[in-house]
Amino acid sequence: MRRPCYIVDSFAAHALVGNPAGVVLDGADLDAQTMQRISNELKHSETAFPLPAREPTAALHLRWFTPEAEVAFCGHATLATFHVLVEEARRIRVPEGRLTRMAFTCKSGRLNVELSRADGRLSVVIETPASRFEAAQIPAELAPALRIVPEALNPELRPWKSAILEGNLYVCVRDRETLARCRPDGPLLDRLGRQLGVAGFAVFTLRPAAGVDAAMRCFFPGYGILEDPVTGSAAGQLAALIQTVLPEALPRRLVFTQGDEMGRPGRVEVEVRQSMGGHHEMVSSPTPPVVPSAFRAFIGGNAVTILRGELEL
Repeated sequence: MRRPCYIVDSFAAHALVGNPAGVVLDGADLDAQTMQRISNELKHSETAFPLPAREPTAALHLRWFTPEAEVAFCGHATLATFHVLVEEARRIRVPEGRLTRMAFTCKSGRLNVELSRADGRLSVVIETPASRFEAAQIPAELAPALRIVPEALNPELRPWKSAILEGNLYVCVRDRETLARCRPDGPLLDRLGRQLGVAGFAVFTLRPAAGVDAAMRCFFPGYGILEDPVTGSAAGQLAALIQTVLPEALPRRLVFTQGDEMGRPGRVEVEVRQSMGGHHEMVSSPTPPVVPSAFRAFIGGNAVTILRGELEL
């Protein structure tokens, strides 16, 4: 059977930058093992499979696979999916000057998407899963695993662990130069990730340049991805974390950059909105404090199709 297959550079203004993702259409008959094998064949950090809706209020169901495992949410492959469904497959219509809202389901639950078009240019804004953070006690091996000195960590913003999805550790360093110097030791980071119960490490610095709120680098050795070019899911979580520990008036719009060290620069635009659950305060206790979901992050950016083809399977 021939299935439409695309490669899209997400969070990218032009081709061959940002984060590439595979998108395979018409996969309703594929089982998880076959999707996993396809993702391994395509070799991108994630491949998305938009599937028929599983509930009446959703437009579709989405699954994402790295070359080694299925994930609960992926930002850049979701952006790629809606770019393909609107601009390539023409399965979703987005009229000029109008906002189209729809929902999709996934392993993380039901999430919303806002689609619009201005001057012919498509805008995709994706709701990310609810945020919950735990203050983390990091092992002494973390700085050596990143090949930086312990003094390079920013003492004003302690590390936080995301307690949703597969979990990431968010680590703030002092400046952009420190971020650029990170040379992750994959096996050691993988061991530390298993010890901490996290899938990835999001290392960032605040306000690295005018108009940029944070520069990021993301490492996922447990998924066979030593470094990811531009990570939408981590950007959404980081925006919620920044709003939690450094609050400002909402809605708050942030800009993150990532991928420069890999030669694939990308830009993620994030809007933080108040969660339906309202505001929550951190509570001190003998165990590490947990910050529940007080904010919701919506991510967006540009996407460019670089390959159109058919998968013979």
